[in-house]
Amino acid sequence: MLGVSPIQKTLKTMKNIAKNSIVTGIFTLCFLIFSLILSAYPALASNPYGGSAGSQQYADEINKEKAANSGVGQVTAGLNKTANQAQISTTETNLPQMLGRAINYLFGALGAVFLTVILVGGYHWMTAGGDEEKVKKGKGWIINGINGMLVVFLAYALAYTFLFALKMAIGG
Repeated sequence: MLGVSPIQKTLKTMKNIAKNSIVTGIFTLCFLIFSLILSAYPALASNPYGGSAGSQQYADEINKEKAANSGVGQVTAGLNKTANQAQISTTETNLPQMLGRAINYLFGALGAVFLTVILVGGYHWMTAGGDEEKVKKGKGWIINGINGMLVVFLAYALAYTFLFALKMAIGG
């Protein structure tokens, strides 16, 4: 036995290529899915008043229409008038908007963390200097970072879908 035969080296190389192509294929598939979801967002966000569906003008128009036709709107108008006379702030705190902002900030921060993990893995790989153990460590960091980003993207898509369905269910 003189060592590893060229056929064994070739088989090992082919296994590594197949393994990397599976990871690349999964990443590409996820990227395409999220690209399609995000490309449809501007069409879903349009409204008859111009601007985006989340614009304050659009929300104000809808709220005025609803308030004019309900007893709650009349009570709210009376309370706002009393609050203004007492010099109390009447700015509304919209819980769904606050939750949406918090979720967006959280997912943004998690995305930044996993991007940093990928960059650290790249640094480990680049400074390995041919040491297989350091290369393996760097690849592990990169794979963990990509997996983390995929989890964050999927969680964001799930949360967005759930909140959108909830908003539609309550008549938003």
